Amino acid sequence: MCGICGIYNARSGEPVSTATIDTMIRLIAHRGPDDRGVHLAGPLGLGFARLSIIDLSGGHQPMCNETGDVWIVFNGEIWNYKELRKELQERGHIFQTNSDTETIVHAYEEYGVDCIARLHGMFGLALWDGPRHRLLLARDKAGKKPLYYTNLNGNIIFGSEIKAVLGHPQVKREVDVQAMADFLSVRYVPAPATLFKNIAKIKPGHWILFENGQMREECYWDFSFKATEQRPMADYVAGIKQHVQRAVEERMMADVPVGAMLSGGVDSSIIAGIMSRCTNQKVKTFSVGFDQPEYSELPYARMVANHFGTDHHELVVSSADLTQYWPLLTWHRDEPVSEPSDLGVYLISKLARQHVKVVLSGEGADELFAGYPKYVVDWMARYYHILPAALRDQAIQPLLERLPYSMRKLKIAARNLSQPAPQRWMNWFGIFNGPLKEQLLTPATKAMIDLDASREFQHWLLHNPQRDALSSMLYLDTKIWLPDNLLMKGDKMTMAASLESRIPMLDYKLIEYAASIPSQAKIKGLKTKYLLKQAFADFLPTEILTRKKMGFNVPTGIWFREGQRDLISNLLLSERTHSRGFFQRDYIQKIMQDHLAGKTNYQAQIFTLASLELWFRVFIDTPTLEMPQGSMETFLAEEQAIVSAH
Repeated sequence: MCGICGIYNARSGEPVSTATIDTMIRLIAHRGPDDRGVHLAGPLGLGFARLSIIDLSGGHQPMCNETGDVWIVFNGEIWNYKELRKELQERGHIFQTNSDTETIVHAYEEYGVDCIARLHGMFGLALWDGPRHRLLLARDKAGKKPLYYTNLNGNIIFGSEIKAVLGHPQVKREVDVQAMADFLSVRYVPAPATLFKNIAKIKPGHWILFENGQMREECYWDFSFKATEQRPMADYVAGIKQHVQRAVEERMMADVPVGAMLSGGVDSSIIAGIMSRCTNQKVKTFSVGFDQPEYSELPYARMVANHFGTDHHELVVSSADLTQYWPLLTWHRDEPVSEPSDLGVYLISKLARQHVKVVLSGEGADELFAGYPKYVVDWMARYYHILPAALRDQAIQPLLERLPYSMRKLKIAARNLSQPAPQRWMNWFGIFNGPLKEQLLTPATKAMIDLDASREFQHWLLHNPQRDALSSMLYLDTKIWLPDNLLMKGDKMTMAASLESRIPMLDYKLIEYAASIPSQAKIKGLKTKYLLKQAFADFLPTEILTRKKMGFNVPTGIWFREGQRDLISNLLLSERTHSRGFFQRDYIQKIMQDHLAGKTNYQAQIFTLASLELWFRVFIDTPTLEMPQGSMETFLAEEQAIVSAH
């Protein structure tokens, strides 16, 4: 795992500055502390920071072919590189290293841009074809690794993280107001946009080619739920088990120690269990809990660790940790911290890095096998919409809105059921939508934007419509929610600790197989993730299979009412926040009062607004692009002094 960056002055033809490339590498050095490399050739500059995982002595980058006219910087791992290497050697290619990186260079020589579709792995890469004056940027099929770029008057600047792009002296740090409004709706920014004006991220399964002053984008891989296959349930179960087993075994490939993130949920428990059966050594597992016992999954994680005999490590996170690390998490995220769970992922990654360089984690299974409660509720929405509209709108909805605070999740479900798709699907994990967004934004802000944040949802379904509502939800979550939020969190928080994270459940063959299973086989009654649990029913402890899904919940609602009460209030109700002109101060004050009084649970809305304001202070307000130091209180005080001085 590494960090890559580069510049191609296609329009100006100016030589790339060594100092600029060095700055860009420095800003992402945490992604690769083991080695660094630079290649400069007139208008082209490539930079690289390496975390050595495979071929420790021979994988230095930037790397080129034998003649030195094709160069690559590559972040990630290619699981099928040995098969590709053998194929290419049979075609006459001569290899100098044992790295997967060199395989990509020769594959490009042999197959051109089509080589990207042959890569089975996780990656963000940049490939320079000197004779053709061609720059190719590509991202893996599922979008596990990020890659950003900007087109600056025909000159291309790119990097594994936005801050590398911002390291170029001509790239401005400006907010994209539409992207900000979308972030408020779904707590992330759907690709290709970012929160920075004129900086984009490459979509999963896409490549972009810059050649002869033109930019061409292509989706080289997609999947669909339309071509389902009716088979006995036992066949589905056997197929899932086979694919998951293979995916985990492939991702144990490394020349350094490999461990596992273990939450105590079904997905991470399956992965830790398979790993423990694939090695004679104890697998190192890592778990994080919280100082509020009802939010902590540590007892379940210990149960799994004992069941499989792993070498288990854990830590407990408190409110003080969020105060301490929130500015730093914002820096590493490049955008606002979308969820409080970023804190747990970052701290457990720091702990894991003391023992291993690589971890396997369980993201993706919920989106493939219908693991969230929203899938079951939405699956039943068809019965709700059979009811007469008058009964729904005049009787049921008002009754549900009067439910007490303790039944807030049912109220959220009721509100969503009344919405049309795809707005309904977008809103399941939404934050500020409908009336909440209308009341939050100032008239001037609303005049600048499209209030409906479901554009990318509609775009994906327009180009690849699915066979039913559940399939559409699973497809959209795999294409948007996962790469733009969960996978982004996993990449940024683990790489902040110089740790590589691998995700077996998002193996592209497993994705395609799951998509071939009909929707009615994935949900049984009110049971979520039914088939995956059946596949490993004889493998996991019964308590793990039957436990209620918790998700990675963080007790911010309690923290905001207690230890962080004044801090959050001072941040969101400050004159600086108000002076931005985006939000109605009276409305923010109202939702904070209602939350602190326990009338309504606005913890997600408050966290989102606080994260956004911190992002402004880390990236927009400050005159220099530097990692924030100290706690939230310290950072805010120091940052205020710096801004005042300028």
